[in-house]
Amino acid sequence: MQTFLPFPDFAASAAVLDGPRLGKQRVETLQILRALVVPDYGWQRHPAVRMWMGYVPALVRYGLAMTDEWLARSHADGTRGLIREFAPEAESAAPAAPPWLGDEDFHRAHRSNLIQKDPGFYGPRFPGTADALPYIWPEPSTELVPAEVTGPRLWIARTQGGQGAKPGTAVVSLPALTPAGVPVRGKKARQLDALLNEANDGDLAALPLDGGLRFATGTLGPVTGAADTLARTLVLSGEISRTDFDCPALLQDPRLFFAVPLPAVLRGAPGPRSTYR
Repeated sequence: MQTFLPFPDFAASAAVLDGPRLGKQRVETLQILRALVVPDYGWQRHPAVRMWMGYVPALVRYGLAMTDEWLARSHADGTRGLIREFAPEAESAAPAAPPWLGDEDFHRAHRSNLIQKDPGFYGPRFPGTADALPYIWPEPSTELVPAEVTGPRLWIARTQGGQGAKPGTAVVSLPALTPAGVPVRGKKARQLDALLNEANDGDLAALPLDGGLRFATGTLGPVTGAADTLARTLVLSGEISRTDFDCPALLQDPRLFFAVPLPAVLRGAPGPRSTYR
């Protein structure tokens, strides 16, 4: 995982990259953004993530420069909208830059490492650059790790057990055991705990539709299920769009069951209200 910055200018950095690395920068930027914003995503200890902590809009600006150069080279792209979703304002106004941007030692190290990766391509582009310089990994002034929503929230359920027994209902289910018959662990166990213990009867929840462009909404019922799979019935009552969410980028969370801040359009709907951070 890496963001290549041979120059302080993002567009200039994008323009000088070879095709395969330019293409990968779009995907790696998106992965770093998710690590910075999405709870329980992981990678917070990776130096390529840490150097961007506190500067999500700047990273979005970088990612947009990469996608724009990729598109200018007549390639197809499916990442630009996802990158932009993390800080739409970064597209039109230059955001605050991290303090290491413009540090010549930092950028020289990136040029040196690109030469090591492909001497034939990058050597002529960076003449006079020293060989084998180590990367410089700036540390954040403050460690910022995304936290789970702590209150008014909307549960997002990507996993479904099909339609419920009654019309207008759906089943939200998660496995409690692995195929080998042992209890799930790690992220899967945390998601199961959220379904069983953090979510409450009557909580608002939503099912993604059309690839997450729309969401069917309703309220969760009691926990049901067997030893290997546990579930709640979702009584459907409405629909909202992705643009109704305060931070749509949080919907890029890959987990099967997670919470996001309750959208304003649902704050008058039945269900608990509290505060979130």
